[in-house]
Amino acid sequence: MKENPHPSIVAAMQPGRSLVLVTLALLLASVPVSAQAPTAPGVEIDCDEKQPELDVHPLNTPSIEIKCTVKNPSSFQESISVEKQWDGIEVDMMLDEDTFDLGPDEEEDFTVTFSGQTRMSSSISYEFTLIATVTNVGVLDWPEALASNASVNGDLNIGTYGMVDLDISDKSTRTMGKGEEVKVSFQFQNNGNDEDKISVNIVNADELEELGFTFPDGTFVAETVSEDGVSTVRELTIRAPSTIVEDSRHQLIFQAESENDPDAALSETTISVQLEASAAAGGLGGGLEEVNKDTLVLYGSIAGAAIFGLILVVAMARALRRRANSQPMYVPTVDLEDEAEDEDELDLSDLDDLFLEDDDDDLDAAFADL
Repeated sequence: MKENPHPSIVAAMQPGRSLVLVTLALLLASVPVSAQAPTAPGVEIDCDEKQPELDVHPLNTPSIEIKCTVKNPSSFQESISVEKQWDGIEVDMMLDEDTFDLGPDEEEDFTVTFSGQTRMSSSISYEFTLIATVTNVGVLDWPEALASNASVNGDLNIGTYGMVDLDISDKSTRTMGKGEEVKVSFQFQNNGNDEDKISVNIVNADELEELGFTFPDGTFVAETVSEDGVSTVRELTIRAPSTIVEDSRHQLIFQAESENDPDAALSETTISVQLEASAAAGGLGGGLEEVNKDTLVLYGSIAGAAIFGLILVVAMARALRRRANSQPMYVPTVDLEDEAEDEDELDLSDLDDLFLEDDDDDLDAAFADL
């Protein structure tokens, strides 16, 4: 017949089991007698948001808080600790409290804060885990063999934001005659944190159409642009009214907006259009109708020099005419016998006297007449 081992031997062989039995006996002895059986030590944990989203817009503070709750569902007083498992690199995760003393069926809230950097890509996501563990039951340290814990999992996501920038390199006034067309070229940049479909509209197109303007290519364009990318060069065509009664100036208002973020700020640029009633308007555009100040000065100098030269020619002509009118008509009688002798005695100084005499007085009189 086989003999049963002595209880002390069993205890020696299974120290962990004995410890558990002793601990449970002490706990049960401390619980008041009631109609219900006592609930074993344990813990529960949960969070109101398991998929929080961090706003990383450049104009905002990249921080978000979630509320979590730890609960003691047992019939005993418990001490509970909460630990985090977190591998976020660009984002910090902090608990405002991580140890709790809770009576039977009590619970307590705590806050988990995530804080990061602005302009983070929306493709980033970090997984987090909160683990609640019972460390003490009543006045006794709770052994690892009986360790009770609970956990909650979640993911921190980066919120998508839109930010667009419209660039029209030539913002000069476009001058147009009746029925003429001009093309406005532009590009737009995606400064958001995700791929975005960006559209550009002429927002006051209805008002311009009432004035007779038309838009052969439509009043908007759209293009999907990668994160931190720039669109291709796009353009919209504006056609002037077929009839222009008088000169007038109008505004074309271009706006770029994000499809990802309806609340994103609009990027706006205004272009002026000058309608010319004259057929010589020529649709110069691009600011060519605006004459440079230095060019005007140059043209004025040339014109002044031309006028001065004309005055000088007129003055000389009048002086010569006055000189000619003042000389008497004289035809000398020539003696053929003395012709040879007169030729030898001809003095060239007489010619000088003919043309130089009173020249200064004649010029002064000519200028006085002018």
